[in-house]
Amino acid sequence: MSEAPLTLRCERKYLPGPADLETVLARLHRHPALFREVYPPRAINNLYFDTPELRNYREHVQGCAHRFKLRLRWYGPLRGEIAQPVLECKVKHGQVSGKQAFPVPAFTHNGALPRAELLARLAAAPLPEPLRWRLAGMQPVLVNRYHRRYFASADGHLRLTLDTGLEFFDARSAAGVLRPAPVVAPRLILELKYAPEFAAEAAEAAGHLGFRFARCSKYVLGVEHLPAA
Repeated sequence: MSEAPLTLRCERKYLPGPADLETVLARLHRHPALFREVYPPRAINNLYFDTPELRNYREHVQGCAHRFKLRLRWYGPLRGEIAQPVLECKVKHGQVSGKQAFPVPAFTHNGALPRAELLARLAAAPLPEPLRWRLAGMQPVLVNRYHRRYFASADGHLRLTLDTGLEFFDARSAAGVLRPAPVVAPRLILELKYAPEFAAEAAEAAGHLGFRFARCSKYVLGVEHLPAA
């Protein structure tokens, strides 16, 4: 299978703090970049994989310039028929990140999906060999779920996502049972996304947002609250 294209972009997260959803939406609608919703809101589910020693998590915490993250993403309900799951390989080089997405066969998750069965399903997917080798040394670690709204500037150079209702689940059980994880998560997370050539526009837009820039990895946040295995 040929490699999926890698689109490079910059991403910066902001935490609105005590501001409620209505306040944040009003600020976006008054923004000089004229942000408007461009896609219907939807629920996002991510199942993250990592090595047994949590190498990806540790590299992020240590601030490694070149990082890798692997997750299975699907939309809609957390459990039941997972119709269009996608295995996403996300890489970060300094301030720039990229993502490759590989569709995988549909599956059903009704409260438990044994680790061996899940990995066997992914191994049967038409993945490029380098990714297949990486996956062979990984295991499920964490699931997170949130509600996302999508915005874009009038010129299309900048995109914003607004995430609410974050939930986390421990996915380390060999039986595939998802256990709720007691994570105190931000109520709202804004993420500004743009191609590197629009960095100046993004900086100006961020100034008008008036929210605090934050390094906030949902994966890292969830892992730090998992109970001892």
